[in-house]
Amino acid sequence: MIVPRLALLLVLCATPALAQDASSSSSTEPSLPADTSSSGPATQQGLTDPELEMAVRAAYSAAAAFAASHKNYFARDGVVPPLHDAVAAAVAAAYPAIVVPADPFADLDAAKVCLAAPGTELRLATNTYGDGVTLAAVTDRRVFAYDYNPHKAADIKVIAAADCTSTK
Repeated sequence: MIVPRLALLLVLCATPALAQDASSSSSTEPSLPADTSSSGPATQQGLTDPELEMAVRAAYSAAAAFAASHKNYFARDGVVPPLHDAVAAAVAAAYPAIVVPADPFADLDAAKVCLAAPGTELRLATNTYGDGVTLAAVTDRRVFAYDYNPHKAADIKVIAAADCTSTK
């Protein structure tokens, strides 16, 4: 009795994938680009707001793992390069086109400034004590950020995707 149920479950789980493969491989029409208007504005480089968020999440996961292995400090005594390297490696693995500048930014406001040209940067800032971190994915038009400062609040402040700060 269990074997037929297991077989049925496997067929049901595989059917959508098989149907998708069959429909995509037998189509002779060119595929159209997906409509991303419901997922937020796309940048000129094609990154959507959810992609900016995922880049920040990847960076924060790396930063949190780094801090966990360094007595919960992101940057002790202002030493940021090891944190930068951990964040840059995680971002490069998921989003190789995103640049992680070597120099940290002063704070969230500085990190939210738009890029001068199309592209994407993952910007990093730490607080004075080294136990807080700001991570912002910025394009020439949009920004998404996480800001964590345990001296101001116990939770991560999530700055939803919005227009970045123009320097013009």
